[in-house]
Amino acid sequence: MTKAIALLLDGMGIPNWREDPNFRDTPGRVAKMFEEMLTPEKNTWTAFPAKSADLIIVRGHGVIALCPHHLQPVEITAYVGYIPNKMTVGISKLARVVEEQLTVPMMQEDLASRVADAVEAKLEPKGTGVVLSGIHGCMKFRGVESESDTVVSVMRGVLLLNPTARTEFLQLIGRP
Repeated sequence: MTKAIALLLDGMGIPNWREDPNFRDTPGRVAKMFEEMLTPEKNTWTAFPAKSADLIIVRGHGVIALCPHHLQPVEITAYVGYIPNKMTVGISKLARVVEEQLTVPMMQEDLASRVADAVEAKLEPKGTGVVLSGIHGCMKFRGVESESDTVVSVMRGVLLLNPTARTEFLQLIGRP
C-alpha cells in the first residue's frame, strides 16, 4: 500500500515530494492510517440470559467509515437496538458491532444491513433496529458541497412488523 500511495503522490504531480520533509513519510503514514481504519477490534459478544423483553438501544455512537466510490471519510452516527428474545449482551457490544463491520470501504446502506445481520445472528432477538446517519466526505468536500446527512434505516422482526415498537425505537433515538 505504501508504494501505491507514493504512486498517488506522483500522479498528483507534487514536485519533489520525496525530498520535502512534509511529504517524505506520507506514503507510510497514509498506509498505516488505512490499516488502522480497516482493522477494528474484535467484538467478543459475551451474552447473558435475557431477563426482560424491553427495547435496548445504543444511540449516537460515532465511527468513521470509508466510501467505496471516492475513498472519502463518512462520519457515521449509529443507533443500534434490539428487543431480546433469550439472550442479551453488554451494551458496549452494540457499539462494537458497528466498528467490527468496518473492514473495507462500503456503502452506508450495506453497513446498516451488516450490523443488523450480525445482531440477528448473535442474539436471535425479537426485533432489531439500525439507523445510520452519515455525513459523506464526497458530498461535503466536492460536488454539491453539502453537510447534509444521509440516513439509512434497517428494521427487522418486531421493529419492522409492529408500528408501535418501530415508533418507540425512532422516538427514543430522536429521529423521525
